[in-house]
Amino acid sequence: MFQVTDSAATALREARAAQEIPDTYGVRIFAQPDEDGDATLAVAFAAEPAPGDEVSEQGGTQIFVASELVQALADHELDIAETAEGPQLALVPQQQQQP
Repeated sequence: MFQVTDSAATALREARAAQEIPDTYGVRIFAQPDEDGDATLAVAFAAEPAPGDEVSEQGGTQIFVASELVQALADHELDIAETAEGPQLALVPQQQQQP
């Protein structure tokens, strides 16, 4: 199942507070077309899930994953990556848990 790391959950909570979005809003992960018409992953705050979204709560935030992405993202997680522009959300393969 798609996961959100603690650091990504913290960043999402901080972004929600900075934008004055109510705590009741969740985070929706979905595909949208880019300028070339290719699908790109999008992350946005949403009042409720869209029909068919997989819903979970992680790090104190409701996460809504679009139905067409559930299987493709099942072994990935949303994390924070350090970039030249500073920390940004990034989709990465899930870390294997040590026994």
